[in-house]
Amino acid sequence: MSVSSEDHTSACVADDKSVIHIGRMFIRSGVRHKCDVKGDTVTYEQESTCYDNGIHYDVGEHFRNGSFVLVCQKDGITIEGCYARNTDITIPVGTERIVEHYLHKCELLDQGRVRYTANLIGCKKDNEFFNEGQIWTSEHIRYQCTSYGIVRVLGCVDDNGLFVELGRDVLMRNIVHRCYRVDKTTVYHRFACVGRTLAECILTPPVERLPPISQT
Repeated sequence: MSVSSEDHTSACVADDKSVIHIGRMFIRSGVRHKCDVKGDTVTYEQESTCYDNGIHYDVGEHFRNGSFVLVCQKDGITIEGCYARNTDITIPVGTERIVEHYLHKCELLDQGRVRYTANLIGCKKDNEFFNEGQIWTSEHIRYQCTSYGIVRVLGCVDDNGLFVELGRDVLMRNIVHRCYRVDKTTVYHRFACVGRTLAECILTPPVERLPPISQT
C-alpha cells in the first residue's frame, strides 16, 4: 500500500500500518520492509531475512559460521556444507574430500544436524607424512605407520644395516647392540663385550660405550 501527498506518492504503508518513506527500509521480526521507486511506479516490498551473529542476510545469501557454510532461506538458516580446516575449501553436506593428507567429512546426522571431521591419512612424524604400512628409518630407529595414524617402533638399525628388534639384545663380533624403551623413549646403544657372554655384559656393561647412541 502507498500514501500520497499533493497527488504524489511520498511513502508506503506496511501491513501493520507502519509508514515507510520512499527510498527507506527497515527490518522487523526478520522481515525487510522497503519502499522504492521503479520508473513511474512506487513499490512496497517485503522480503524475509536471516539473522546470525548480529548480521542480517538476504534469502539466498551464503555466509560462514565457524566450520560451516550457511545459506539464508525463506524458512530460516540451513547448513549447506563444511569448510576444510584452515582453508576456504568447501565440502557439501554428505560428502568427503582429501585435502593435504587429511580426509575431511561433512556428515549429515539425524534431526538435520551436521558434523565436520578431519582425520589424518597415514601418519605424521617430525612434520613428515607417511602412508599406512610404510616403513622408514630415522636416527637408527626403524618405524612403521600403522592404522589410525599410529607410528610403531619396530626396532633399531646400526650403521651397517644390522636390525635389532625392539626389546631385544644382540652380541655380534664382540659388540653388544641394545634396543629398548625407557618410558616413551626408544634407546639404541652399543658397547664392547670381549670374553664374556651377552647376559654378563648386559648385567655389568662397561662405563665407556661405543657411539652412536640414539634416542627418540
